[in-house]
Amino acid sequence: AEPRYHNLLAPYFQLTNEELISWTTAPYEHNITYPEHLTHHSISGNTVRSKSEAIIDMTLYTNQIPFRYEAQLMLNDIPVFPDFTILHPRTKEIYYWEHFGMMDNEKYAKSACSKISLYTSNNIIPSINLITTFETKDHPLSTILVDNIIQHYFL
Repeated sequence: AEPRYHNLLAPYFQLTNEELISWTTAPYEHNITYPEHLTHHSISGNTVRSKSEAIIDMTLYTNQIPFRYEAQLMLNDIPVFPDFTILHPRTKEIYYWEHFGMMDNEKYAKSACSKISLYTSNNIIPSINLITTFETKDHPLSTILVDNIIQHYFL
């Protein structure tokens, strides 16, 4: 988003709870691989890797759901970077959201399955504390689906 629009709209979407603001703005280890893929600007101020991630980012932000983009998480001494780490605004539970955007690519799909397996072996379970969305070229991520997921888990 252009800075002038961000500055104009931000007051309507920014968090007001000090605890949530503190968590959201605290420093964290970001994913530093392939910075050239960070090409999509969101109104939250984040630069993300895909249009679908921009949709998720924007929808979390406009619903005042505190989140971090690609924050490091250590699982079995392996650093992983979930697309979104989310702090539930009421319960303060942590959720992770992984968007798998190229499921029609066999190598990518195998990697996605391995990543989900790593999560589950660390008690991060799809539909419980791991939100997963998937897409292919013929079946892009729907903004309606993202809205419904956020309503279901956080509002």
